[in-house]
Amino acid sequence: MQKPLVFDSTPLIYLSRVSLSKFFTDIPAEKFTTQKVYNEVVQQGKKKGAPEASLLERLFKEKILSVRSISDNNYLKFVKEIAATTQKQPLHEAEAEVLCLARELTGIAVADDKAVRAVARVLDVETHGTGYILGKIYVAKKIGREELLQKVKEMRDSGWRLSDEDYFKITEYLKRL
Repeated sequence: MQKPLVFDSTPLIYLSRVSLSKFFTDIPAEKFTTQKVYNEVVQQGKKKGAPEASLLERLFKEKILSVRSISDNNYLKFVKEIAATTQKQPLHEAEAEVLCLARELTGIAVADDKAVRAVARVLDVETHGTGYILGKIYVAKKIGREELLQKVKEMRDSGWRLSDEDYFKITEYLKRL
């Protein structure tokens, strides 16, 4: 059985901006996020006129993505303390909740932020970035390699903050699949 995926906001936003979130149904794992991430990507997104907000809202209504609450607020405090001491910067509440939920579900946190991923390593929470989801979409054989590589470029052009090194790693990973 596939481990559940717990999404932070950035992968949801940028995969949706280039119409790749429609392939979520082809990834054979349960897909979750927290209420705070939902509020950010759907409710606040709609207020800002973000084009992906309505698409994401539909994915939630169709239960392709589900909102789930964390059950241990003490662990949430612990995660935020770890972030503050190891990363010298606090995590946003939504990011900390994603890590907590991934731990509770024995799942995978899907986040691109380097601080989130560093804290996940300290906490021994499996984490992967958007590139991992791109690979899952490709493996499902719903999109060709060249079209997917073009979508990665479009994501970056639409504001997805990604270092040149990370961009290279993702494109090389997709080329190897």
